[in-house]
Amino acid sequence: MGYTNRKVRGINFSFFFAALIFAGWSLYCLLSGRPRSFHGASTAGSILFGLAAVFFTAFPLIWGRYPAKHPVHHELARYGKLGEMSARLDSEMSQTVQVLGPFRFTATLLVYDSGLEFQLVPYDQIVCAEQASDEGTPGVVVHTRGGRRYQWYRGWFQGNFNPERVLEKIRAATCLDNPPANATAADSSSA
Repeated sequence: MGYTNRKVRGINFSFFFAALIFAGWSLYCLLSGRPRSFHGASTAGSILFGLAAVFFTAFPLIWGRYPAKHPVHHELARYGKLGEMSARLDSEMSQTVQVLGPFRFTATLLVYDSGLEFQLVPYDQIVCAEQASDEGTPGVVVHTRGGRRYQWYRGWFQGNFNPERVLEKIRAATCLDNPPANATAADSSSA
């Protein structure tokens, strides 16, 4: 099984697991009569937790019916045909990959995989990479040729990483600090 299928199954499993937890709380509220803060609170709690369980179950079922809507497939289709990008990602992830926190650096792709989130950016699409700080939280911001902006901040939910090292690796992989010689010659001749 390739990386893409494992990631799709992992995200589906996390949604089903969340649904199972909410269903368990719903059953607990129903059987124990808790919370007891007001009349009918256990019924309200059971219904709310049950609705949350249905909500989390609905997403994997919808993605099973419409696979192109799955977050992994949607992200892969952003930069090419789904089948080609999936094969490319599987091939590159089976080779040597440098891992820095939630970031995976393959031969031609930057993959952000924090467990619950998946984003992919081909190196040839990156035009700018810079360090960002949002209210004191260090992070990395990447801009693409298509005008997309990806931002990742170090933290519990998005993963722990060293923004300086990640930024250094992105700049080295994309040659942002050292543009090709023919690109600088073309820029100087147009000026």
